[in-house]
Amino acid sequence: MTSNVFHDIRNNLAVAISSIEAFREGILEPSPARLGVVLHALNEIDVLLRKIPREVPASGAPANDLAEH
Repeated sequence: MTSNVFHDIRNNLAVAISSIEAFREGILEPSPARLGVVLHALNEIDVLLRKIPREVPASGAPANDLAEH
């Protein structure tokens, strides 16, 4: 399951990045429909990231907690 989730995250991220780059470079106009596609891709990433289980180390802190770094 995790490899499928990561594949879907990469695909949605590619859609968002390539669209934003096209807007920035003037290749595409950022219309409401195109911005909706970007927003949908980002929302899908959010949903997919929530599906990834978080491991809790012996200390009790989440393994991916970046607050200490």
